[in-house]
Amino acid sequence: MLTYNFPGMAKENVKSYVELILRDIRKELSLKEECLLHYSLQLSIWEILVNIIDHNPEAAAICHTHIAIRWTDSDIILEITNKGSGFDWRKYLTTGPPSLAQERGRGLYIIQSISKHFTFDENGESANITFPRK
Repeated sequence: MLTYNFPGMAKENVKSYVELILRDIRKELSLKEECLLHYSLQLSIWEILVNIIDHNPEAAAICHTHIAIRWTDSDIILEITNKGSGFDWRKYLTTGPPSLAQERGRGLYIIQSISKHFTFDENGESANITFPRK
């Protein structure tokens, strides 16, 4: 299991956070950087962190963002939590593909499409994403 606590999230920090997490995942799971699973993990972590910042910058700056990564022989499970940055996730995960003209709203749909399972806790403060390892 890997865990991280990032205080004071800001867009200029996201790249370094994602790089740190992926470096550790590659090391722990012998995951190759060129594989689709690596890209899917990178995209999902990036999208959730940016959404936390974009949708509630005050909570992102004040509250710690906690990331836990667990794995089994068959799955990799991400849990990304920021208390205070909740939202009505049901509205965004049940709407289907976003239109090409839409300026926002593609990230969660993409995560839902590339993962095995994707949901939020009741308050929309914690994202849970599962990817098949193989």
